[in-house]
Amino acid sequence: MMSPIFSVVWNRFTFKALSAVCIAFFLAGCGGRDKEAPSVQLITPAFDGLDAQYGDFLFVQFTATDNQADGGIWTVELRKGDGVSVRTSQIGLWQGSEIDTLIVPFALNASSWPTETMTLAVIVDDAAGNRGAAFRDFDYTAAADLPNLLVALTEETDGTSSLVAFEDESGEVTTTSGFPLGHDLAYTDGTYALADAEAATVHLVNRETMVVENAWNSVQSTGSLPLIKRVHALGLQAGFTIVHASGIAVINPSGALLFERFSEAPWSPVDARFTGSTCVLWEKNEATSAHRLRSWDFVTGATGPLINLAVEPAGIGSVPTQNSGSSGNVVLVSETTGLTLVDVTTGSMVDLCGLIGSGTPTSNAYAIAGFGGNEAVFIRGSQLCRQDIGPVSSGSNLPYTGEIIDVQPQADGSVQLLFDQGATKQFATWNPSDAAPSENEITLPINTKAVWLVND
Repeated sequence: MMSPIFSVVWNRFTFKALSAVCIAFFLAGCGGRDKEAPSVQLITPAFDGLDAQYGDFLFVQFTATDNQADGGIWTVELRKGDGVSVRTSQIGLWQGSEIDTLIVPFALNASSWPTETMTLAVIVDDAAGNRGAAFRDFDYTAAADLPNLLVALTEETDGTSSLVAFEDESGEVTTTSGFPLGHDLAYTDGTYALADAEAATVHLVNRETMVVENAWNSVQSTGSLPLIKRVHALGLQAGFTIVHASGIAVINPSGALLFERFSEAPWSPVDARFTGSTCVLWEKNEATSAHRLRSWDFVTGATGPLINLAVEPAGIGSVPTQNSGSSGNVVLVSETTGLTLVDVTTGSMVDLCGLIGSGTPTSNAYAIAGFGGNEAVFIRGSQLCRQDIGPVSSGSNLPYTGEIIDVQPQADGSVQLLFDQGATKQFATWNPSDAAPSENEITLPINTKAVWLVND
């Protein structure tokens, strides 16, 4: 398996550059002048015994330095429990005599990996063929071994909200009441994020104590309710992406601000997606009903091109591993243009093909998402559609009953769906490897506003 981030790292280096380094290895080795191995220091993880699980992002940070200035090749490997066999790896170039600090991300989204103690290996070769290496063991928990807790955010008659937790294995139901009225929910790393329905505030609830321990608030947000439009799990690391009336913010589980950008009136945010480390904000001009995309690199802060959209999209999705033959990492879904692929790094747009299925696409912008990195999931008429990102309209469409009111994209490429069945609400998950969503047997309260499947 190859991490989806790999292509981002690899494309920074041409085959020509790597070939030149390999030739340098040979020539320098023949002279026998340099026999000193490069130095490697593993910064993150700092120690053995890191706990990681399916769905996490593992960030590997290390430094490499050498006595020569000609640099070399680094390789980061995630190995099986035997410490030798490689499950996935990434490769790139480093500078040489100057200390070079590198950060390499891995998406731990392989459903076939078992629970075991894995080995992280960082290997650095210099131009003379000398090798330095550093290792860490970490404890990995597979998807099948993660306990599931289905958590519903409900709206109570007294103007407050409750969190209702359904334990899959025991069937136990736990209700915690008295939270501020909320309308959206996300979870990461032991913290629930509740989007306030009336204030520009996200309340951060400790999973263990079920108490609001921190909060994030926007003093700039004004306009029609809700001021917090959407809250997502960040995915790149523990944290949350907050789409509010005046812009976008990224916070850690304690509420500390990691990243923030603002919209200029009369533009207002609709929703946001991450594709790799790039944050993409979808905005609407309230005066003209025009739409556009803005983007920033979450790591470097670099600003991408402003992209004005010709038509109003029904929704957007992240498709970082699409292989349509055209460049792009975000897909727009529209009845007029079908699937449109957008490259947020260049601003280019390609209308790929018409939509599968029949009927009018949903007007709910939150019922559309990228799927598996190279597909889109959307509602058209009374069908749930799964369409390939490509120049030919292909995919599958499934009839459903009731109304799909929410589709939440997950870091592992799956989606979580919330159905309104009239007298009840129902939850389902859909993994890219499955032909259809897997419906949870738990019947949710009719006053459920949002739901999240917690599996850690």
